[in-house]
Amino acid sequence: MATEQDIRDKLGEAFKRNPVTVLAEVKGVNQSDRTCDIDNDGVMIYGVRLQSITKGNTGVFIIPKIGSQALCVQIEATDSFMLIHASEVESIELSIEGKTFEMDKEGFVFNGGTIGSVKADKMVEWMAKVYSDLQMLMGLLLSSPVVGNGANLAISFNPQTPQPNLNDFVDDSLKH
Repeated sequence: MATEQDIRDKLGEAFKRNPVTVLAEVKGVNQSDRTCDIDNDGVMIYGVRLQSITKGNTGVFIIPKIGSQALCVQIEATDSFMLIHASEVESIELSIEGKTFEMDKEGFVFNGGTIGSVKADKMVEWMAKVYSDLQMLMGLLLSSPVVGNGANLAISFNPQTPQPNLNDFVDDSLKH
């Protein structure tokens, strides 16, 4: 006759073989395969999916930090699991119809860093030309005589705009 402890042990073993949800420690990550390996109280589960769909690179892709706690679910009636949350992440990638967003401790990258917000280098280049034009205008105003009496225009022009510097406009945590 089975004791209460025997029944608990058997249920525990059955749960470890076919759990529906698992809270375990991340032991390894394979970004190219988009999988991780987890340790569920001494039982290793390999190849846990980091995104729900295995075809293509669309949707949400969470890369958990090794050593973090991972909440994983079993995929239907298979031996496969999928990560649904992690206590700490290395990065997150999101892809929607060709538009991408990546976030990690270094910052954010939109669309692979190729298209997006302001092109700061072009903006500063244009601003430098405007600054130069203002300096030239100031010189012309101060040195141009009034027609008729030969005196200067007597216009006081004191620009407050400093020379543009790319570092004043670039946020390195956001790449486009």
